[in-house]
Amino acid sequence: MRDVVNFYVRRDTDPGLWYPKSATGSRKSDDLPEQHQSAVNESEVPYDRMPGETPALTPAEIDDVVAFLKTLDDGYN
Repeated sequence: MRDVVNFYVRRDTDPGLWYPKSATGSRKSDDLPEQHQSAVNESEVPYDRMPGETPALTPAEIDDVVAFLKTLDDGYN
């Protein structure tokens, strides 16, 4: 779960961690069909960051989000 939250927090600030690189840089959202790429949220926090900027959440805040998400359990496995 931490990997998922980390992806969404850092996908825009360090896309090279997640997406392949080309001559023009990382191909962000490379894993989506072209017709769906416009649906990628890039305008709201934490998705509004640019490469090289500081991620919207610190590692400790990511841990806090993950801890909260783990409380959302209905008891079924």
